[in-house]
Amino acid sequence: MNTEETLRLKVRLLTQGAQMPESEWDGRRGGAGPVRGRYFLMPNGRPVGIPIRRGKTAETYGSAPLVPTDNPMIWIYDGSVELELIPRPSFLDKTTSDGIQYSKLALLHGADCVATTVYQKCRYWDDGTQCAFCTIPVSLSTNDTILEKEPEQIATVVMEAINEGVANHVLLTTGTPDDGTMGAKRIINIVKAIRAKSDIPIGIQVEPPFDLSLIDEIIDAGANAIGLHLESPDDSVRAKVCPGKYKHGSIDLYLKAWARSVKRLGRGNVSTFLLYGLGEDLQLTLKFIDKIAEMGVMPVVSPIRPAPGSKLANFIPTYVGDLEGSVEFYKEVGRILYNWDLKPSNTIAGCHRCGGCTPIHEAYDWAAVHS
Repeated sequence: MNTEETLRLKVRLLTQGAQMPESEWDGRRGGAGPVRGRYFLMPNGRPVGIPIRRGKTAETYGSAPLVPTDNPMIWIYDGSVELELIPRPSFLDKTTSDGIQYSKLALLHGADCVATTVYQKCRYWDDGTQCAFCTIPVSLSTNDTILEKEPEQIATVVMEAINEGVANHVLLTTGTPDDGTMGAKRIINIVKAIRAKSDIPIGIQVEPPFDLSLIDEIIDAGANAIGLHLESPDDSVRAKVCPGKYKHGSIDLYLKAWARSVKRLGRGNVSTFLLYGLGEDLQLTLKFIDKIAEMGVMPVVSPIRPAPGSKLANFIPTYVGDLEGSVEFYKEVGRILYNWDLKPSNTIAGCHRCGGCTPIHEAYDWAAVHS
């Protein structure tokens, strides 16, 4: 596949999703990130977290079939494209000395990232101002995880994944507790515990605290990359979709936090998720992407994935039915990344290194050939 075909495939997989046989598991049920999906390797060798859709939902999104072959590792998408299944690693089936299964402490995201939500609650759910796409408490209510992971537990799981040969970087994210630090203190302690055992690259995600010195503490503890997620630069969308985060943090706070982080970690190792398909002003979004890319902040532009259990469970993204428009939008994103020399595959750790939930890697590759 050339870069045009690969970009189109990645965009299609992430926006339209796929149908799998009813007997197949359709992915985790809740959490801080995308749910109801399975990880595969694309023909370019990069991971993709494909939304698995069924019934009327699959019809709405135009989800093509994804079917197994005689080789359990190879699946065929839409009758012609070979995708390689990323297998479940065996470390997830181990348990701690007190009987907690490792899969409740961390998971494998993409092809080689051990990821965990260190605190499985968020203060915004307490007053109904949670992000509309979030399902962070769902996996707790279904007993798929535990409320709070201890530093030594996470460090142990990470070492097991390293020893199995499936982990090349770590991602730590968190729900926002009502403790004034936005969860930074918990993350600092876990980073230190991992660092006592390994030099594996660590990416963290946290809401920007008012006390920006906490960012320095996270980095000093050993974090290599940081994600501070605005979700949308379109204020009308952000206020509606993320009312709690909108009230807490102005765009100015994010700009200050990003600038401080880039100064410490370098260009490309600071990121922010920007969600595509919420009805946002795309020209405003592209202008903002250009602004933060100039700063050295990696925009992880990801198609919104409405999830059961969230306020957006029945929301139909604006990209549905407009594959061509989506591809052209991501070409513009790729041009911006290429113009500012922000190559996603050069980043150290975290979501923007993985790329399983965003086409920015493929968009950059396309722009590198066509610019």
